[in-house]
Amino acid sequence: MFKSNKPLENIKVLDFTIALAGVYVSWQLADMGAEVWKVEKYGVGDQSRAWAPFINGMSTLYTSYNKNKKSIELDLRQEKGKEIIYNMVKKADVVLENFKSGSIDKLGLGYDKLKEINPKIVFVSLSGFGKNGPLAKLPCYDAIAAARGGFAASNGDKKGSPMKAANANCDTLTGTHALNAVLMGLYNVRKTGKGSYIDIAMSDTVMVSVAETIIDYFTGNYQGTRFGNNDRFIAPYGIYETRDGWVVIIADTEDKWKAFCKALNKKEWITNPKYINNKSRIENVEELMREIEKVTINYKRKELEKILLEVGVPTSEVLPFIEAYTSEHANKTNCTSMVNQDKVGLMRFYNNPLQFDNKICEIKTGAPLLGANSREILKKIGYTDEKIDELYEKKVLGSSLI
Repeated sequence: MFKSNKPLENIKVLDFTIALAGVYVSWQLADMGAEVWKVEKYGVGDQSRAWAPFINGMSTLYTSYNKNKKSIELDLRQEKGKEIIYNMVKKADVVLENFKSGSIDKLGLGYDKLKEINPKIVFVSLSGFGKNGPLAKLPCYDAIAAARGGFAASNGDKKGSPMKAANANCDTLTGTHALNAVLMGLYNVRKTGKGSYIDIAMSDTVMVSVAETIIDYFTGNYQGTRFGNNDRFIAPYGIYETRDGWVVIIADTEDKWKAFCKALNKKEWITNPKYINNKSRIENVEELMREIEKVTINYKRKELEKILLEVGVPTSEVLPFIEAYTSEHANKTNCTSMVNQDKVGLMRFYNNPLQFDNKICEIKTGAPLLGANSREILKKIGYTDEKIDELYEKKVLGSSLI
């Protein structure tokens, strides 16, 4: 059993990340109890602070990804700023960065330098394309990773254009892999007493997410096309229109297919040569989808979901976001919490999906204002108030509070 629902409460994270992929990692670590010191550029902060939409001047995207963290505002171009980092590293367990490839080394804050100060440090570099390939120096955002990693080419309607995900799925996927890497690195420190350097590229993690396609290629089944709302191996397995929305229907066995046909009063489909087995249904999937929707369009989504679930066919209505967000299930499973956010007031945040011994990871604070914790963090690593005041005067340290 876990001692608490904050299993990382003694871990300190030095977080240089900006935007999303790396920030997602530190968000997860903070939720699990790690003390995350978010190092932000003097006067500017994380670039996502400037990304719309805003509530009372606070970026909602920045706010969503940075709760439970502490912000220190530093000018890393000054030697005194770097000296602060070196002192923070002595107390840290993890360093996260997602600058352009090689940038952190040029600042004198790369792994080779920091491991001299703290040999136990777990140092994680997140980037678009890794350190060594010909694309290493190029900028990368979620949609670019989707484009370069094969996700966009395999997503979307068969006769339409490639399609990126609606949300930052490539960023969060990369962040999830990086979180695993951090936890493995910490475990390795516990076993060996030695830290490690971990490099993770968004484009690589996206390629892993479309692994089925490479199997298609090697088996000779690669079609180089998108598959839209139908699965390419099972039919019916997809999204179908109803009178008031859509439903997902999955009949992945012959028994479920027969139950589906009977429930919709279409017993003739069971003996139709075009639909006689899964192979035939896949070969005629576009026609089958049209025929199914001629029936499903006569039902409301909740009504159809109920009918099919009662006969054992996996089905779900497609919930608009606000319905998913406020559903009875989301409320019962503690999916969200109301948290006081500086400059905004009470805001609803998603809780971490992990629950330890049936306890959620508590959201103690909203996202920090820029430099809100500069003094607090420096006092923890041994700076006196007098020394901190001097750093403020020299504009090494800031508290812009934006």
